[in-house]
Amino acid sequence: MINVGEVSNLKVPFPSVSSRLARQAHMYICVEKNSNFVFVKSQTFKAPLLTRVSNYIIERSDINRNPFSRETLIDLDKDFQVSRDVEISRASLCYRRKDVCSELFSDIDNKINHPLHKVLETKKLVALNSDYLKFKS
Repeated sequence: MINVGEVSNLKVPFPSVSSRLARQAHMYICVEKNSNFVFVKSQTFKAPLLTRVSNYIIERSDINRNPFSRETLIDLDKDFQVSRDVEISRASLCYRRKDVCSELFSDIDNKINHPLHKVLETKKLVALNSDYLKFKS
């Protein structure tokens, strides 16, 4: 099971199972673990992304702070919610570093402000990530 502040590589069926997020894994930072797991997405920074997001953090690659291998945009406009009926394996965690540092996590926590909540379809999420996710028995 993963913890708050840890970073998982996942394929996410958003906005659909045929979208780029579903075909290619991205890094998702776990920001909450209550009734649902709550994640924010990070992806390699590209200037055009700035026209599609309004609340974000741009983070440089720094193994002392994060697992990112390139400059990365952390999207704080929306979060992705995953049912606690799903078990997320620790094998989904990033290899370079499994978490973000407490300073970066605090920055995320302080800057995230009324994101759009996207509840992910559990069956599709598990099917896309069958190596890392399974339904709790």
